Amino acid sequence: MSNPNWTTKKPTKPGWYWYRGECDGHTVKVIHFIDDDGEGPYLATSDDVALNDLDGEWAGPVEPPLQSQSS
Repeated sequence: MSNPNWTTKKPTKPGWYWYRGECDGHTVKVIHFIDDDGEGPYLATSDDVALNDLDGEWAGPVEPPLQSQSS
């Protein structure tokens, strides 16, 4: 995904998404896994944050990151 289409519309289905938010005046881009347990999508982290609690822009879904290969 070289030129993602950013939107403020929050993800509605499970998958990997880029998230762009403001942090100390600088734009931070992070990839997150979104899950849905039947009660609506949420950010699958150790804190399981509800998407409604996040302001920012989203792009995706995208292919999940590849596992690193050791040589």
